[in-house]
Amino acid sequence: MKKLILAFLISIFMISSISTAKEIEDTDTSKIDYIKTIGFRKNIDIPAEIQIRTLFENYQKYTNAKDLEKFLSLHDNEYCSSDGYDKSKLKELAIESWKEYPKVKYSIKVLSVNSNIDNATVITSERLNGITNTTIDFIKGNGFIDSESTSVYYLKKLSNEWKIASDFVINEKTSMRFGVAKLIPMQLDAPAIVAPGKEYTAILKINVPRDYVALVSLNNESITFPQLKSTEVFRGVKADGVRERILISNNDNKNENAVASIGIAKPSIKKDNINISLLGMAFLSSRVNVISHKIPIDSTVSINIANTGEVSKK
Repeated sequence: MKKLILAFLISIFMISSISTAKEIEDTDTSKIDYIKTIGFRKNIDIPAEIQIRTLFENYQKYTNAKDLEKFLSLHDNEYCSSDGYDKSKLKELAIESWKEYPKVKYSIKVLSVNSNIDNATVITSERLNGITNTTIDFIKGNGFIDSESTSVYYLKKLSNEWKIASDFVINEKTSMRFGVAKLIPMQLDAPAIVAPGKEYTAILKINVPRDYVALVSLNNESITFPQLKSTEVFRGVKADGVRERILISNNDNKNENAVASIGIAKPSIKKDNINISLLGMAFLSSRVNVISHKIPIDSTVSINIANTGEVSKK
């Protein structure tokens, strides 16, 4: 009986298939092409890499246009940076930055894209430069800012749309200069990664013109918002134009910047008086990622590597 029913169902299916095929033959070929595109899902997906590269093109466009709403729309609601900034803090940073640097131009270049089904890793090279609104007392004109960085962005796919979930700045160097400091070659170097509470050396090299003097302060400042400034102690630069200082990284699980504050002055001697005119200022920073190299081990776990290599509970 079951075999008869099964044979009956098969015959109905065959008749239905023949009828459908006949109907398709009689339809417009454009409809057939459309039907072919329908399966478990429609074949309308743009390749992931194209979508991701378009996202970063928009990232640059919205940043330069100071379009806050569209800029934030590129980020996931649960976004959190390696510096601990969530989406609301990112909004504050964007507003503050665009207010201080309205004429700065930003560019981003995608170096590589590695995507899976719903997750992607993107490495970028970024740069911004331009005139600042900030001014310095006793120095004419606005400052000039220049920054270069390499970053890793982590993306996730939501409803067929890629969003930035997090980012990690591998390295970043920034300078802001005023007056004659815009024309003087200088650079600050510091390690990209250090452990918490460890010593590292920040080195400033500057080509001080003859008849000028440079006073320098070297410090480290945790990356926070709003920024907390360290106490500055200015010292002269050696004849070779190099000033270095051993700094100790913070123990607060915060990334930081090695920062150099530089004053360019020209002394003049008239009779028995020495007058010093401040003609330029510069502020350089080099990012230092503070990362723990130790893996915390639960006190209830004992490790016997020497004998068995096994991990067991106490």
